[in-house]
Amino acid sequence: MRSIKWIIIALVIIAIPVVQFVRPVPHLSLQVSGATVNTVPGAKPKIDWPSEGQAALAAIGVGDMGHSGAQTPTPIASVTKVMTAYLVLKKHPLSIGQDGPSITVTNEDYQTYVSDKAKGESVLQVKPGEKLTERQALEGLMLPSGNNVASMLAKWCDGTESAFVNEMNSTAKSMGMTNTHYVDASGFNPGSSSTAVDQVKLFSAAMQLPTFKSVVAEPQATLPVAGTVYNVDSEVGHGVIIGGKTGSTSQAGGCFVFASQKTIGAKDVIIVGAVLGQTKTPELQTALDAGVTLSKNAQAALRHVQVVSANTPIATLSAPWTSSDEVVRAGENVSVIGWPGMPIHESVQQVDNLPTHVDAGATIGTLTITVGDQTQKIPLKTTKAMDGPSYAWRLKRL
Repeated sequence: MRSIKWIIIALVIIAIPVVQFVRPVPHLSLQVSGATVNTVPGAKPKIDWPSEGQAALAAIGVGDMGHSGAQTPTPIASVTKVMTAYLVLKKHPLSIGQDGPSITVTNEDYQTYVSDKAKGESVLQVKPGEKLTERQALEGLMLPSGNNVASMLAKWCDGTESAFVNEMNSTAKSMGMTNTHYVDASGFNPGSSSTAVDQVKLFSAAMQLPTFKSVVAEPQATLPVAGTVYNVDSEVGHGVIIGGKTGSTSQAGGCFVFASQKTIGAKDVIIVGAVLGQTKTPELQTALDAGVTLSKNAQAALRHVQVVSANTPIATLSAPWTSSDEVVRAGENVSVIGWPGMPIHESVQQVDNLPTHVDAGATIGTLTITVGDQTQKIPLKTTKAMDGPSYAWRLKRL
């Protein structure tokens, strides 16, 4: 019996180190040491917001630059035609250089022109049987701001203006324009209302359609019956404004959605803004002036900014078998387009199943940096090698 006891003891003594060596070893773990920066450094840009009404600014692909005034729905007058033109081009796309199909002016279209003109609305002169290409109709809609053209295009697209307006509203909803509602295609009805923030969303999307961008950039155009027509946006082509749409009624005041541009490195950044509800006489010129000022403010603020430098400590690598943590650093520089004060969001994700040891310069995770609408991912790399557990540690661990 005594011999059996010593055999059992011997087997236990042998088994303990064997079990310790075959037990799985914990993986290395990555702990974030905190964001290196929280905002883009520097003094926040000065934005000269209008003293009344509401306004908003954004840089396409970069981020929102803020807004002013209560963002509650207000009449937007002919700014409504931005959605009309956008929807026409989404339903009947045109590439640059294309004129599109011909649209024949009907007797009903002509009577709409006569009626709208008699009511003092902005109109484009037309006559029965006249043929306008899709592009010419868009020029008549956006430059002299023809209310009658809005009705004609709505019926051309959907058969009736009411059907087209339903589609305008469903499109606005799909774009996240939660404070926008349309009741007509021209904006003459004050029931067509929106906010500056919503209109910046729409104009940003519209300016990414090449034909829309080229039409609103025209100071003038020549049409079959109306002859030469001029853009009510008198700022386009004469300074910072590269495109826009005006609106003005007694209910809406002066309204202006606009775009300007700044070249930063090899990238052309389009700045989009909206100014609504200006009542200082002359209302429309007040809105135009505010748009120019906001564009200049935004251009002055935008720049290349480096938010992370290569080799910046980002996290630490630790293991239960050593008290010495290893510093993990950013593998690359990260630069974005932005302005001082923009929030910088960082998140770290380690690679799946980190090994028990790593070499110097190994990629052991990814740093994701988001600044406004820009997201970049860069590798996280070790500074030095980190050894796996020693035999002594594996034997002694509990």
